[in-house]
Formats: sequence, C-alpha cells, structure tokens
Amino acid sequence: MFKNFLEKLSKILLNFDNFLSNNKMAKRIILSFFCIFLLIFAYVFLNYKDLKEVYNLENKVKKNISGMRVVAGGETVGIKLLASGVLIMGIDRTEDINLKIGDIILSVNGTKIESNSELDEFVKNSKGKELTLEINRSGQEFKLNISPIYDSISESYKLGLWVKDSSAGVGTITFYELNSNKFAALGHGVTETKENYILPITSGGITSTTIYSVKKGIAKVPGELKGSITNKLLGQIEGNTDKGIYGSITEKEFLKEKEEIEILTKTKVKEGKATILATLDDNQKKEYEIKIEKVLLTSSGNKNMIIKVTDEELLEKTGGIVQGMSGSPIIQDGKLVGAVTHVFLNDPTRGYGVFIENMLEDMCTILK
Repeated sequence: MFKNFLEKLSKILLNFDNFLSNNKMAKRIILSFFCIFLLIFAYVFLNYKDLKEVYNLENKVKKNISGMRVVAGGETVGIKLLASGVLIMGIDRTEDINLKIGDIILSVNGTKIESNSELDEFVKNSKGKELTLEINRSGQEFKLNISPIYDSISESYKLGLWVKDSSAGVGTITFYELNSNKFAALGHGVTETKENYILPITSGGITSTTIYSVKKGIAKVPGELKGSITNKLLGQIEGNTDKGIYGSITEKEFLKEKEEIEILTKTKVKEGKATILATLDDNQKKEYEIKIEKVLLTSSGNKNMIIKVTDEELLEKTGGIVQGMSGSPIIQDGKLVGAVTHVFLNDPTRGYGVFIENMLEDMCTILK
C-alpha cells in the first residue's frame, strides 16, 4: 500500500514538473509566490521581538482603555511649565567646570531650588566661596563644586551660566478621558535645548488661548500658530514625556457637550486617507484632510507614521504642518489613531505622527 502511494506521488510530482517545464508563466508565478513567502518569513524572523512587543502593548492598551470614554481634542491651548530645578541653557566660563547645556541644577549646598532667583540669591551670598551643586544630567544625578566668579561690570558674583526655570508656548489637545477628566496633548515632550532633553517638571498648567495669526510654513522655515496665552486655567499638567504632556482638566465646563470617539490601535491603522482636527486663526476647531503615507508599526517614540497634508484650505492657510499644531488628533474611519508630532523641515506638507496607544500608555503610567 505504501509502495502504491509512493508511485502515485512520483507520478504527481513528475506531471507537475512537466507542467512547469512547458509553462513558463506558471513557473514565474510560483517562483514569485515563493520569493514573497521567503521575504515575509525573513521580516517576521528579524522583527519577531519588536512585533511581539507591538501586540503585547496592543493587548495592554486594550485592557487599559476598557471602560474609558475618550473624546478627540483639536483645541489650541497655552502651555506653561515650571521645571524641577533650573535648566542650564548656556555656559560662559573659560575653564572646564564639568557642566553641560541641558543639565538641571536641583539644589545648592543641600537646599532645593526651583527658580532663577533662588539660585541668584545663593551666588550673591556666597561672596565667591565654593558652592556644592546637585545636578541632573539625562536622569543621572551627581554633585560637583563650583566657585562663583566676580563680575567687575555689575560688581557682583556670578556662576557664568544662563539658566531657565520655566517654559511656555502654544500646543494642541489630543484627547480627553471623561471618566477621570484627564487629558493628553502635543504628542511630543516639551524640550528646551537642541539636544531635545525632556524638561522635568514640578508643576504646570494649560490655559485658554486666542490664535491671532498664522505664519505660513515654507521649506527650511517652519510656520507657526501665533497666539496670546491667557491666565484662565483649564487644567493642571502632571507629566512631560517624549510622547506628550498629561494632566487633569480643572475647568469642567470645558468638557461639556463633547462626543466620544473609538480608539483604533496601531495594527489596524492603514496607509491612505485620514483627517486631523486643528484650530487656526478663526479660533474654530475644524477637520482637515491628510494622507497617512507610511505606518511604521515596530517604531517606538513619537515618529510612528509619516503623514501628508492634502487639504487645500489648510495648505493655503498654513502651508502644511506648523508649530502649534503638535497634538492635533489624527482620525481614520471615524476612529482616533494618533496625533501630529513633527514637520519635515524641507517639506512642510509632510511630517510625523505618534500612535494614540503610545500616548495612552504614557498617560496610564503617569496618571495612575
């Protein structure tokens, strides 16, 4: 019986071989399918770890958002942050003092500081004596000693450092969560140096703002939403990460009459038509057409999609993506998929977007 089976199998394989020999087109098709299969296998094999993390994160996000009532944003707000300590923006000393731009001074002589004026007071009272600084450099903390130098022009002692204790600007809300009154915005972190070091914060808030003009973007010259930041507090900022800022809405009227939206996880996002929500100088939130050109499924951080503005009205007003639009919600098939994060310097019509589940993960971690 086994012998008969082998004979039949040999005949089938022989007939199939004869078929391929006499049919070049069929041979090419089968070879093409085989090559595609090998490419898919190679991609999965090489990216197995990343793909596994993607699906694990998706399951984690699905668990976290179960019961959430998410609302898409699109409103521009003023953003004010107070740093943990003071941030070094520049150094004006000839000798090597082991400090770098982006370092954060946390304390002086064991006393925590949170403002430029507090640091100035220590330097003024030192009379040139050595000070002990506690420094945060990219999350690593250490101490060093530094002696103030005498400035003959101002007739006072100085550290020879340019420092900053706060940050302010305009950005866009990505989404709200109605059960907890939480919000997420920007899609990227607030940074203050060219190294893009995330600014650690002690406190901050979002305020109402009025956009009074739009600077149109062109190649190599980014555009900008220009707005006036008011003192009307809408919410408190509690976290600043590479995927956005997060906090709680305190002005409950701000959340009234807002419609809920479903979340579309990254594995469901597809290349093609989508829209964004943005507020320009008419101060009215509107929906504008874009195209998702590429989905970078295994990417981390805040550059997960490449998008292109296709809406004629938006192109006419802004030239594409401009500063202040960061955080604008990206919607596909009526579901929230992400947020605008960056503009391409050489092509303002194109930029990056972050997956919404990456922002949700950070929000759930920070705002427990």
